[in-house]
Amino acid sequence: MDRHTEQKLTDQSNTGWNMPDKQFLTIGEVANLLQVSNRTVYNLIYKGTLRACRLTYHITLITKEDFFLMIKEATYCKRNISMFAKQCKKTKKMKKEKNTEIESLSRQEGKKKPKSSPKKRQLIPAANYKQSVRDTFTDKEDAGNDLYTLAEICQKFNYTYGRFYNLRMRYSIPCINANSTKCFPKTEVDKAMAEEAERLGSNLSEHWYSCFDIMRLFGLGKTQVRRFALTHGVRTKRVHGNRLYYLKADWDEARKIAERKSASTKAKREETK
Repeated sequence: MDRHTEQKLTDQSNTGWNMPDKQFLTIGEVANLLQVSNRTVYNLIYKGTLRACRLTYHITLITKEDFFLMIKEATYCKRNISMFAKQCKKTKKMKKEKNTEIESLSRQEGKKKPKSSPKKRQLIPAANYKQSVRDTFTDKEDAGNDLYTLAEICQKFNYTYGRFYNLRMRYSIPCINANSTKCFPKTEVDKAMAEEAERLGSNLSEHWYSCFDIMRLFGLGKTQVRRFALTHGVRTKRVHGNRLYYLKADWDEARKIAERKSASTKAKREETK
């Protein structure tokens, strides 16, 4: 580099560069001169384009001669297109040509490309006793005046909403919308309850607890009931698929033993004494 070019680069009044008077430049000063980030300067150093001297972990210095040498030797090169970019460009061109051929053929035949319409979901009827809920709704005049609400049924027969829903689907109990409230005919509900008790067995409730009975009597959750029965060896029985019953004798005996060993019940007994 001749003296005239170096003077132009270092002249602040002509170029607007804030070139320091010292002989060494830091990474930040080089970045400010080139108007790039510090990471770009480091990349130039890693590539070998710019020479630098690393004194410590935090101090890296660059001489002015190396800085001007980089500017002198650097030449403008056109960026090469990668093979991946060329392949993508080629596939896009082939797709475009294929689409134009299909459009031209369809125009010649006088047929437009059919648009794919979304498929409508079809209601598949459930197996066995379960059918569509819409089939169970009926008019109020046909059902009569004696009606149960859902809350009354659950309170009277110790049912949950989900359990009564299954019963309603099994025996096709009609439903009536009375003032935006779901009601059910008393005769149909009582008949379905009697048939359900006969189906499960009349002697079953005498010697066995259902999970809902234990939850209601002892204030436990479903997971707590199963865990207690598994821990204390309570005998169980499955009826009609997944409905689980617990033997009353085993449950009551296990509950008495657990109360004796429990620290909270002992403290309560001592307080009462």
